[in-house]
Amino acid sequence: MNRTTRRLPGAWLAFLAGLAALGVFACGPPGEPSGLTPQERLDSAAGRMQQVTSLEFALSHEEGHTPLLPGVVLRAAEGATRDPGQASMRVEGVLSALNSFLEMEITVDGENATMTDPFSGAPMPVPTSQLPFNLHGLGGVMAGILSAIESPMHTGTATLEDVPSEAVSGTISGADLQPLIPAADASLQQRIEVWAGQDDLVRRVRIEGKVLADDPDAVVRVLTFTAFDEAQPSAR
Repeated sequence: MNRTTRRLPGAWLAFLAGLAALGVFACGPPGEPSGLTPQERLDSAAGRMQQVTSLEFALSHEEGHTPLLPGVVLRAAEGATRDPGQASMRVEGVLSALNSFLEMEITVDGENATMTDPFSGAPMPVPTSQLPFNLHGLGGVMAGILSAIESPMHTGTATLEDVPSEAVSGTISGADLQPLIPAADASLQQRIEVWAGQDDLVRRVRIEGKVLADDPDAVVRVLTFTAFDEAQPSAR
């Protein structure tokens, strides 16, 4: 769909290195807080993310992994979404029994989705409800998650992608994450940290704690977002 779908297999480390070189993860000199309370910061970011029509994303793990299929765990992913209802994602996983790496591509067009078979590489249709992540309207999904954060507190300032940003931490439940991760266990609770820029765009989200019932006990997922509203409308 765009440049994120054309990366070569095994390029995940190079991709992260490129992001670091561009300053996506770079923390510059601490900036001055915006003057907003933590809740106001989240509310303002939620309102802006609700308006986002396209973005690129990457998922990594500081600790642990994400169960993907029986015998297969997800280590990292990258992709892009474009409203209404179009998305693509490249997944890097590990076949646990053989400790071997594999790669899959997922594409979504409305209610239709395909996933490449991790063994043969052949595309196969899959119900969108069975995908590990909901890629529809990702900006709006993130807006809902921001609005659900409880007990928010300001935890830092940094520069991400040359934009002064603030971090707000709080708690969230698996039920609040289900719009993003449909299989999230509603009974679990996580700590979440959100980095929002002065432009109210969320560039980094860190989720600490089990989300899925079969998650490892120690798991920390990190989502990064870039290229907001840069995708061109597709021809229909």
